[in-house]
Amino acid sequence: MFKNKVRLLIIGAALLVVGGIGFGLTFDNNNVDRGESYNREWQLADGDISQIKLMGDQDLRVNVTESTTGKSYVTMSGHLSQEAINRLDKSVKPNQDNLTIDVENEQEWFEFLEFQIYGEQTVTVHVAKGAKLGELASDMSSSDLVVHNATAKTITLKNGSGEVEASNLTADTTTVTNSSGDIDLKNVTSNLELKNGSGESSVQGMTGDTLSATSSSGDMEVNQVTAKTTMLKNGSGSIDGEQVSGAVTVDNNSGDIELSGLDSAANVTSGSGEVDLTFSDVTKNVTVDASSGDVNIEIPAAFNGFLDLRSNSGDIKSPNIKTSGNKVIKVRTGSGNIKVEQ
Repeated sequence: MFKNKVRLLIIGAALLVVGGIGFGLTFDNNNVDRGESYNREWQLADGDISQIKLMGDQDLRVNVTESTTGKSYVTMSGHLSQEAINRLDKSVKPNQDNLTIDVENEQEWFEFLEFQIYGEQTVTVHVAKGAKLGELASDMSSSDLVVHNATAKTITLKNGSGEVEASNLTADTTTVTNSSGDIDLKNVTSNLELKNGSGESSVQGMTGDTLSATSSSGDMEVNQVTAKTTMLKNGSGSIDGEQVSGAVTVDNNSGDIELSGLDSAANVTSGSGEVDLTFSDVTKNVTVDASSGDVNIEIPAAFNGFLDLRSNSGDIKSPNIKTSGNKVIKVRTGSGNIKVEQ
């Protein structure tokens, strides 16, 4: 038995050595395609721009800025295969009120041992003074997407897998969808819809009428949100937020919920996990329904409404309030303690 184990260990070690040699050979400079350098500029028609759309599987960094030439145009640079550059030149049609950029890289089957490391492609949309951008859109299959300083009527960012990072977005409506990967948004002035399959989701600074964020799995964080209505829904993972103003609806199947800076109606449903809510003001009714987990609520000293607290299995602690108002904080737990502090 001992000899067999030794033999297996020797064979395993030999396979690791062979694999390491193969890995090193594969990443030899002769087997790495770093692409060809390119710079492109495409003019747009005078007047408003209806759409700029980005497609493909290459990492993109997108910036929108005001043109200094009085004309609207798009520049792009980076490294791609010569075939991809040729397809790009054939597919982009300039001198129109819209532009579609496709950076899909079609690797031949016999090139599977050649690793392609092209890096990030940089796209800059130069908008003439007085002109407006109707839609900034992406439909990426597998890549990282970074968007900064974009102003448009609508912003629609869709990604298959990879990180989506965006900041300083201004629009009537913004929709960000990712099948698999993190979403990181900062300083959004827009109605915002965020949909994530799996990965962490973060919104840092948002102003608009509505925020809707849904995720199948992965932690969710929203901070400095000013919206009339906020809806947060998660399959599994925590939901955290600070300075969340406006009416809030939260539905979390599995994971902790911790929100602060609440000042309006709140409707919280929790499958399993602890619920912690901190209110700066209570101007509307509050409802918490937790199947399993403790519920802790901190309310301002000026609150003079009703506390309706019930737990099937757990302790209840609450302050003695001289009730004269009509606001209601209603909490129901299947199993877990309830604590309200004033």
